[in-house]
Amino acid sequence: MTRAAPAAPVHQVAGPDSGAPTVLLVHGMSDTWQSWRHLVARLPATWRLFAAELPWKAGTDHHWRRRGTPGGWLAATVDAMTTPPDIVVGHSLGANAVLEMLATEPAVAPRGAMLIAPFYCPPDLPITWAVHERAQANFVQIIDEGLRNRLGSRLAELDAATLASMRDIMVDRIGPVGFTALFDHFTATAGLPLHAVTVPTKVLTGGRDPSLDGPCAGALRAQLPDADIVVEPDFHHFCHLDRAAEVARHITVFVEQVCPDPAIRGGTP
Repeated sequence: MTRAAPAAPVHQVAGPDSGAPTVLLVHGMSDTWQSWRHLVARLPATWRLFAAELPWKAGTDHHWRRRGTPGGWLAATVDAMTTPPDIVVGHSLGANAVLEMLATEPAVAPRGAMLIAPFYCPPDLPITWAVHERAQANFVQIIDEGLRNRLGSRLAELDAATLASMRDIMVDRIGPVGFTALFDHFTATAGLPLHAVTVPTKVLTGGRDPSLDGPCAGALRAQLPDADIVVEPDFHHFCHLDRAAEVARHITVFVEQVCPDPAIRGGTP
């Protein structure tokens, strides 16, 4: 198939050279493909696990937007894989790339998809300056949360002013272009033809995650009625990091439901 966006690199992060199922992990904005290691360590050792290195990774200049949408980049990446994935799991912008791919690229549809902490714009939501400002505040909150996760035990050694300064540096690194890319994709989700999604899909979000609050989760459920949408009350945006064991259980149950047969498309058992 022909696309403006080229395929992104894909790294095998765990599992045997052959086997099933094959799972592709898709990171979020300003993240890295290595960020899945906490989750990977808690998934079945027999699974073949791959992580895509998408162009919205940490340190990008965001020029990737000129060559394609998140879903277009991911579709090209999946299409180029020697062993097509049975399941695609995405986090944040990566989850939205998966959702866009499912809605617009049926030729590369996996057997199942799991979206962790996606965002969604209700089709009837007027895009006002207030919506923009709220999205920007959520953006800063999520960056702050991600910073705290990455600091781990070192967080206790930092005072509030130092932590705020570190957060502001991260916000500046992503910059207005990065935020605009996220906001643009957020508004674009309202127009996705979600009725075209036929792949079994599970959405996992948290009650403490501003990216998919109650009204947005309800709107997504209405537009994607066959999806299993789970809201864990205590989960934050980076639940795949700080609640990795619980997220791994959600993924494992989903994969076993979608791929119950012993010989599945992703490989040979």
